[in-house]
Amino acid sequence: MSVFDLKAGESAKILSIDISGNALARLQSLGIAVGKRVTVLSFSLFKTGVLIGCGAVRVGVRRELAKLIGVEKCA
Repeated sequence: MSVFDLKAGESAKILSIDISGNALARLQSLGIAVGKRVTVLSFSLFKTGVLIGCGAVRVGVRRELAKLIGVEKCA
């Protein structure tokens, strides 16, 4: 399951981030890393992007990147 598969308002724990290069470095510098809890805040029009929250950080990511962030739903 990926971040993109979650519904708005759902939270999950990050299991894997299958991104490399600058995109991975940027996410990690913002505190989005394996083991952290993320919440899907909202989707953009036509679901081309997703706004996620991780701690105090809010980040908008494209659909392609969101599908590469593997998560497990929190109970």
